[in-house]
Amino acid sequence: MPGANPAASPQTRGIAIVTLGVLVLTPDGLLTTLVSADIWTMLFWRGLLMAIALTLFSLAWQRRQRKPAPPFFALPTLGVAVLFTSSSVAFVTAVVITSVANTLFLVAVAPLFAAMLAWLFLKERVPQRTITAIAIALAGMAIIFGDGLGRGDILGDLTAVLAAACWAGTLVVLRWAPHTDARLAVACGGYMIAVIALFFAPTLTVSELDALWLGLLGFVVLPISFGLISLGPRYLPAPEVSLIVLLEAVIGPLWAWIFIGQVPTLVSLGGGALIVVTLAVYFLISLRREGAVARA
Repeated sequence: MPGANPAASPQTRGIAIVTLGVLVLTPDGLLTTLVSADIWTMLFWRGLLMAIALTLFSLAWQRRQRKPAPPFFALPTLGVAVLFTSSSVAFVTAVVITSVANTLFLVAVAPLFAAMLAWLFLKERVPQRTITAIAIALAGMAIIFGDGLGRGDILGDLTAVLAAACWAGTLVVLRWAPHTDARLAVACGGYMIAVIALFFAPTLTVSELDALWLGLLGFVVLPISFGLISLGPRYLPAPEVSLIVLLEAVIGPLWAWIFIGQVPTLVSLGGGALIVVTLAVYFLISLRREGAVARA
């Protein structure tokens, strides 16, 4: 249509929102590694602080929009909460028992799960270019997974894949119910994480330095990043949101490399580079096609 503004299209808006959220999320692996507390104590504070921040923001937003608060125990909200909880627990576990690089690189399997779930439950057709991009990303994942086998990180790698599968399910549910308050749903997941961790944490006391890292994670990194990423399925199919999240697989390990000297292996870097190049080419083609359609 003449005069159309491609920059204002839903796809462009969705790409921008999710990309910003992923960029904010990239220090997650590093900050998680810096926390010296045990896994369950860390999960308790991560979940609780993030949930409080998102709840306050959601309530303030609803009040500003003068809309009634959505039902807290609606089926989509609970579904997102359970899947997000499972993904978060698996992610933190993977970071602790394997490297940050392997954990972040192995989220490459998430688009495959998202495509399968969207096709099965939402009847969404997956374009051929998306299938190709997922296949190449899986090749990168296979390279990294093989490297983990050689170094004895098989349990951590499998846990990272489980995190990716649950994350893909989260995005598909949000795509299925686009009017769900995504921030409140993720906050509900944060409260679930805190409740589960409460039963296993040997103590809730943390050092002053850990309190700093956990506060940065819980009040800044996690609520902003997941609050933005969870809006993505309103504008983009779940597989495309999962593909954008792969940016974390490249930038995240760089934080760990620079600040704590956790150098990824050349094999892992090669697999990660393959994923990133695929991601860049895929969205470049998508945006060019969208621009051509708008100009037509």
